[in-house]
Amino acid sequence: MFKRKYSVSILNENWEMIKDSVKLTFIPRANELLYFNESYYNVINVIHCLSDKQGIFLIVKPMEKILEKKVL
Repeated sequence: MFKRKYSVSILNENWEMIKDSVKLTFIPRANELLYFNESYYNVINVIHCLSDKQGIFLIVKPMEKILEKKVL
């Protein structure tokens, strides 16, 4: 009936916060793409922190960096 929403924090590859407490209906897997802030991000890693509250952290890399490496 109701879909559960997860509160997810998004970090870059240097573990710096990009977005905090993003509401998602599903948790993306590694190597999937996310679209926000008008650009695509590749999910590098998904980290679950199991404590009183379930914390989920997505480590992402901007697609521009990935495309630059392939062009060179």
